[in-house]
Amino acid sequence: MKFSEEQNKIFKDSSFFQQVIASAGSGKTTTMIGLLEKILEKKTENPEEILVLTFTRKAKEEFETRLQKKYPKHKVKIYTFHAYALSVIQRYHPNFQKTPAKVIDEWERDKIWKSILKEYKFTIGGIPYEFFLNNHSKKIQNLFPDLFDSLTKQYNEYKKQNRYLDFEDIIQLYLNGLEKEEFWAIQARRELTRIIIDEYQDTDPTQLKWVQLMAPKFLTVVGDDWQAIYGFRGATVEPFLHFSRYFPHASIHYLTTNYRSLKEIVNASSVPIAHNKNNIPKKVKASRTGKGIVKKIFIENNGWKNVLNFIQLNPQEETKILCRTNYRIMRLIQLGFSENHLMTIHASKGLEFSTVFLDLTEGWTSEIELELEEERRILYVGLSRAKNNLFILCKRNYKEGSIEKLFRNYFRWKLGNEEASWLNFLKVQNEL
Repeated sequence: MKFSEEQNKIFKDSSFFQQVIASAGSGKTTTMIGLLEKILEKKTENPEEILVLTFTRKAKEEFETRLQKKYPKHKVKIYTFHAYALSVIQRYHPNFQKTPAKVIDEWERDKIWKSILKEYKFTIGGIPYEFFLNNHSKKIQNLFPDLFDSLTKQYNEYKKQNRYLDFEDIIQLYLNGLEKEEFWAIQARRELTRIIIDEYQDTDPTQLKWVQLMAPKFLTVVGDDWQAIYGFRGATVEPFLHFSRYFPHASIHYLTTNYRSLKEIVNASSVPIAHNKNNIPKKVKASRTGKGIVKKIFIENNGWKNVLNFIQLNPQEETKILCRTNYRIMRLIQLGFSENHLMTIHASKGLEFSTVFLDLTEGWTSEIELELEEERRILYVGLSRAKNNLFILCKRNYKEGSIEKLFRNYFRWKLGNEEASWLNFLKVQNEL
C-alpha cells in the first residue's frame, strides 16, 4: 500500500510518545495498521509485547482482520480497554484466578438499578427511570445526593454478594493494583513494551491514569478532538487536547487529508468546530475531486414528504438520516420513514454514506458551555459522515435561544420546501 507523506513521518518517528491527530476520513485505521506492519517488518520488537486498545468490539475486529491479511500468525494483543483489563484480572488477580469474575453488561446493570429505583418511586416522583439509567451516577448524584449514596451502597452490596464486576469496576480494579504496586498488576505490566490506543479522545480520567501507570516504553495515541462525543459516559477531551502535558516530549503528527468527503462537505463540516474554544486547529483538505452538494432544507409543509421522495427515487443511493436522539428516530418512523434509513449520530461514528440528511429540527440540548461544545462536536460527526451530498434538515421558526436555531444559522445555502425546486433538484440528481 502506498502511504502519504504524513503517514510515513509517523512510521519513521522513533519517539517514545506519539500523538496522531487524525481528522475525519483521514485513514487513521489504515495508518495504525501501517505502523504495526512497519514494526513487524523490522522485527526489532517482540509482537507479544505490543498492545492495541480500542473502545469498541467492532474496531477491535477490524484491526484484527486487516492485520491478519498480511500477518496471519501475528501475536500482537488487540483488545478493547475493558476486555484487556478483564483478561489481566482473570489471569493474575489472586481473587479471580481460580473462580473467574462474572461481568455485568450494561443491560443487566440497568436492570439491577431499575429494580432498586422501584423501592424509591415516591422519592423520585414522576421522573422516568430511563432518565437515571442513561447516566445514572451523574444525574442521580446531582438531583438526589442522599438517594445516590443509598443506591450505590445497595448496588455494590449486590455485586459483592454475587461476585460481580461491572465495566467501571474492571478498569478501577486494575488501576488500584497499579497504584498500590500489587504484584499481580506489576507482573502484567511487564508483559508490554508498546501500547497503541485508538480513539484516544474518548478516554476518561480513570483510563488516563491507567495509561500513565502502565508506563509503556512506547506509546502511540490516535484520535480527533473534533469527534469527542462521549461526555455522557464520563469521557473527557482534556487528555487529548493536552497530551504533551501528561506525556512530556511527545511528538505530534497530523493526518489532515480527508479521503471520504468532497470539498464542499469537508468545508461545511468544519463550520461548527470553529465556534469551539477548546479544540486543536487543523486545516483539512479533501482528496477526492468533484462537486459536493450542501443544502439546508426547511421541513415545513412538504419538507418531509420531499425527503421521502428523494429516498424513493434514489433506491441505489447509500442514504442515511442522522438524528440526535432515538426519540427523533421513533418520530420519523411515525412519519413513514424506514428504520433502515435512520440512525443516531453516535451510532454513525466511524461510518460513511453517500448522502446524509442531518436532522436539526429537534433533540439537541445543552445546559452549560462545555456541553454546547460537545453538541457542536456531535454535529461535526454527523456532517462529516457524508461523502457526496449533505442536506441539513431544519425549521424556519425555532424557539428563541434554542441550539437548533443556533446551529441552523451556521449554514447559509438553502433548498426551500417548494415542490418545484425539489422536483427540479431530484431530476438533476437522477441525471447525475
